[in-house]
Amino acid sequence: MNSKKKIIEEIDKLVEDIQVSSVLSDNRYINKIFSEKIIPVLFEIKTNLEVSNPVQIEFKEKINYCVATTSDIVDLNSNYSVFYSRIRILRENILSKIK
Repeated sequence: MNSKKKIIEEIDKLVEDIQVSSVLSDNRYINKIFSEKIIPVLFEIKTNLEVSNPVQIEFKEKINYCVATTSDIVDLNSNYSVFYSRIRILRENILSKIK
């Protein structure tokens, strides 16, 4: 499986898990951050991977934004640390495989 396809699948699974967590959670503020700030950027990264030859600088800025925003969420509620870890791993995969 090529690197782009694997990363796209990682993004899909991560977004799906965030959405399931949001449905099960009663924290509207955190759910709003995920739905308005993180998920759209993840979808933007995914779309760019699917349709173009990516430029690493763009991806670095976008995935770093997701990492930083998720870190802010973990500061509010440590139960979301699993998403922080997964987004950090996704960042490493993107930066190491997309050149």
